Amino acid sequence: MNALQVINARFHYDTSVVIDNVSLSLTKGEFLGIIGPNGAGKSTMLRLMCGILKPRSGDITLFDKTLSEQSQKTIARQIAFVPQETHFTLNFTVEDVVMLGRYPYQRPFAREEKKDFEAIDYAIAAAQVEHLRKRPINSLSSGERQRVVIARALAQVPRILLLDEPTSHLDLHHQYSIMESLKKLNAEGLTVAVVHHDLNLASLYCARLVLMHGGRIVASGTPNKLINEETLNQVYGAKVRIVQHPDRGVPQIFLHTE
Repeated sequence: MNALQVINARFHYDTSVVIDNVSLSLTKGEFLGIIGPNGAGKSTMLRLMCGILKPRSGDITLFDKTLSEQSQKTIARQIAFVPQETHFTLNFTVEDVVMLGRYPYQRPFAREEKKDFEAIDYAIAAAQVEHLRKRPINSLSSGERQRVVIARALAQVPRILLLDEPTSHLDLHHQYSIMESLKKLNAEGLTVAVVHHDLNLASLYCARLVLMHGGRIVASGTPNKLINEETLNQVYGAKVRIVQHPDRGVPQIFLHTE
């Protein structure tokens, strides 16, 4: 069953085409990775998929109903989006930041209900930030803040989680920790799509990869099918060497040096 489907979508800023007649399906329960060089259209695609941007032509359907037919609150109860960078002007506590994820369910001037606090408890536990609960958000490291932003998204109790470069600028420990958390959430039934520049992490964790270039999808398939020297050389313009990961049996990429 398709959870989210992009159908012949086109998008442009002014006269610059960013997404050029793209079709893409995200299957319920899937862990999808969207990869490609800078300027390929990956982040724009993610924003189209969650309704932040609207395609100039084509359609996007969420469980067989077009996004244009649904309110932003209805969409936000089913799709949560984690941007690449999040800046906090107000120094809220972690708990208050996560509470913001309950906005799609709250009525104007109404107080939080039991189900809101239950969702927050779940999200904080799932993102492994319980020990940070009372800390001011701007006192945290980049990796800790990223976990809090993921917790805020999980407080929406979404069916689909879309993430744009969730491990960008993080050290090895936090990269591994966040990807393992996403893997666990996916195993529990959450549909996940993640934009990744790190091809090795994408290959390790994503069941299917979509490779974008020039606003189009140029290849799609399992990491073992898609990650090969010829394809990466054509798209990235870099000579690489591919080896198999000793534990997971998926391709890992090294730059080829003379």
